[in-house]
Amino acid sequence: SAVASAYRRHSADRIIAERNFGGDMVESTIRTAGASLPVSVISASRGKSQRAEPVAALYEQGKVHHVQRMDTLEDQMTTWDPANDTDSPDRVDALVWALTDLMLANATPTLTFA
Repeated sequence: SAVASAYRRHSADRIIAERNFGGDMVESTIRTAGASLPVSVISASRGKSQRAEPVAALYEQGKVHHVQRMDTLEDQMTTWDPANDTDSPDRVDALVWALTDLMLANATPTLTFA
């Protein structure tokens, strides 16, 4: 699966999956595709815009920068309008979950790039 391939390609330590609309199916599908892959399943308790605010602050503080071009992600980041939320910003949403886990959920984050 694409998730299992990305997990291996990026030497990830786990997969973070949101269960809100897929329920247990999300975790089950990932486990079926890569039975031994570690999965952390999360549930959103706030809207996308509210979840993105602390991550936007990390960018404003200069704590996050992109070391390579990510045109599709960066396009979503600069054009998504939460007030007119007709298209779900999938890449921005994934970025928010990842940065929340890496930089906000832990008091002393550690990032390693191989």
